[in-house]
Amino acid sequence: MDDFHHRGKDIYLMTIQASPESRKEIIDASLFFKFDFKKYPEIKNLVGVKKYQKGEVKLTFDETSLSPEGIIADSTFFDIFDFRLVTGDEKTILKDPNAVVLTEDFARKLFGNEDPVGKMVKIISNFEKNFEVKGIAENPPSNSSLTFDFILAGHSGDFSRSGGNFLLVNNNFVKSDFALKIKDLGHCHPQFKNSRMDVVALEDIYFDKGSLEPDDFFSKKGDKRSIQVLFIIIGIIFVITVLNFSNLQIISINSTVKNIGIKRISGAGIRQLLYQKFHELSMLIFISVVLLTSAFKLVLPWFNHFAGVKLSPELWKIILLNFSVLSALVIAAIIYPSIVYLRVPITSSLKDQIFRGNKLVGRKAVVIVQFALSFVLLIASVVVVKQLHLMLTKELGFETENIVRSKLFHRQYFRDPSQEQMKIWEEVQENYQYVKEELSSHNSVEAYSQGLPPIQPFTMPWKIKNNEGDYVTENALVVTPDYKDLFGLQMVEGRFFRKDTDKDRANLVVINEAAKKYWNIIDISNTRILNKYWEGENGFEIIGVVKDFNYEHLSVKPQPLIMLFFDDIDADFLIKFKEGAGQTGLAFVQQLFSKCNPGETFSYTFLSDDIEVLYQKEKRLSQIYILFTIAAFLISATGLFAIALYDTRKRTKEIGVRKVNGAKVSEILTMLNKNFIKWVAVAFLIATPVAYYAMYKWLENFAYKTTLSWWIFALAGLLALVVALLTVSWQSWKAATRNPVEALRYE
Repeated sequence: MDDFHHRGKDIYLMTIQASPESRKEIIDASLFFKFDFKKYPEIKNLVGVKKYQKGEVKLTFDETSLSPEGIIADSTFFDIFDFRLVTGDEKTILKDPNAVVLTEDFARKLFGNEDPVGKMVKIISNFEKNFEVKGIAENPPSNSSLTFDFILAGHSGDFSRSGGNFLLVNNNFVKSDFALKIKDLGHCHPQFKNSRMDVVALEDIYFDKGSLEPDDFFSKKGDKRSIQVLFIIIGIIFVITVLNFSNLQIISINSTVKNIGIKRISGAGIRQLLYQKFHELSMLIFISVVLLTSAFKLVLPWFNHFAGVKLSPELWKIILLNFSVLSALVIAAIIYPSIVYLRVPITSSLKDQIFRGNKLVGRKAVVIVQFALSFVLLIASVVVVKQLHLMLTKELGFETENIVRSKLFHRQYFRDPSQEQMKIWEEVQENYQYVKEELSSHNSVEAYSQGLPPIQPFTMPWKIKNNEGDYVTENALVVTPDYKDLFGLQMVEGRFFRKDTDKDRANLVVINEAAKKYWNIIDISNTRILNKYWEGENGFEIIGVVKDFNYEHLSVKPQPLIMLFFDDIDADFLIKFKEGAGQTGLAFVQQLFSKCNPGETFSYTFLSDDIEVLYQKEKRLSQIYILFTIAAFLISATGLFAIALYDTRKRTKEIGVRKVNGAKVSEILTMLNKNFIKWVAVAFLIATPVAYYAMYKWLENFAYKTTLSWWIFALAGLLALVVALLTVSWQSWKAATRNPVEALRYE
């Protein structure tokens, strides 16, 4: 992530903890604390950045209006970050307060095939202003933590939101030393008396994003644990492949042992034989690299779509990587066969006795290890799929079906309202009332509310009044009185917000059971909670307790939650359609949107789809596990097939003699297959406790976990047994049904 910034390792983001128990927050220290980076010799430059999410700002050109995500930045933005401009001067463009930079994709959406440079667009946020398109930026790479559709200069308007400060440091920078210098920087501000400043490296943000607030400042986050699991799987596949290839080399040597022995008698030394083998393997690697690179190029588009990235590595890097991996594989696999062969006397080679007793050295161990590792992957795949199914189907404690989320109105700002602006505001108010009346009366709509969806809370520091504890970062939801009925929430104490008696933004809150338990609240009527940033004289009155519901990923139990009544026109509409009326309802809502927002594109998401996105990581991992498990079994089956082929050919005369003496086909099949079945059984016995322990530890990461049922292990054993029998039985059947006369003549 973010490695396209040539100074990426020298970029740091300033953070603050409002209190010792709260989470880190992104802070604009230059705004709040008058931070001057020039006073610190280890800091080379600074840029202030504010982030707008989709739906928060409206850009209009002619009849087209869009609500993209964007960045408000200081003129030093392009001095620190390596986002490239296709059109415009990176050094001067953000010094122009009337300029706007659009990305290539967004410019195409807004202007079509027209040249956007020089065109005027109207931007409506907390003010309304026309900007000239003076720059076109390349689309942010898929490995960029920061994403945007437009960039505006920070001094081009009065943007009513805080952002963050990114620092570009020099070679004298030491993170721990700098953190000590700035740790008390926020104490000058009344809201940050007990705060602690710090910095986090840009290269660490991708894996540390979940601990930063606001959580939506950066668009992407990663999970180190998932990567570690994938490396383990890759390691298992590699070991299986090495064992398989090593065994195949022994079979190859054993098949040509007489030929090699004759070469040695004719004067060929160890050096010449190794040189010949080196040429054979080099040719094998070369052909494999060509095939693998071609396959990679074919698979890459599918992978990019599957992973949601746009990887396009240079061809020489792909070739180098493939060559390195294959070389490592071949070198690791050839060590054991080389040692075995070089210790064999020439006389044994000529007598075809390199492996006495018709036994392939190490074949038992190879088959057992291969299938044991394949068992582990198979069991893991079943458990992961089972856990994913549990998370996608578990009752969350609130309604999720047929509920759509859409923004029908944008926020209106009138700082110095003119007669024309007041007229616009009156029209918006009329449209707002009209929309609510229409939603209440339409036969496709069962219920509606406004606010944040249950799965998208925001965070703020809270504490109990008159409690010695400090402020702690907790989750909060903005709701309206209809929210409870819309989602089927249950009250366990007190009441929910009421339209007729409660005012929005009053000092009233509803909490969940987890919050009551966390703060050890006995009587809600005698308890008030304080907010660090909205702190009133008496704090917030708790009017009710709602039954816990799972509003976060099911890896955690319900956490404390505070619900606030905000009645805002621009808040998201949450609309529940009647069963079977989804399409009709969507068409109706789209008509309402088009009437209130002419020229704009209607967008919506279903809550059930948003919930599924929460488990996208587990879904992808389950698919990867399945693919890798199939690969592992195919590789293991290939090795088993080669061993079976070798075994049956070595025992051709024995099989012929047995058939002449009256042995049945079934008896021959049993004789040839029983050893392989025993090896698979041993592999199963070894893999079962290993897989059980591994998946038990993995499931500890989830608050709600599936059961490790016995049938999972039985199914894995049965599938592996079927694979082994299908692999071996083909050769066994051919050998058992062969004419014994031909078999004896073969020898």
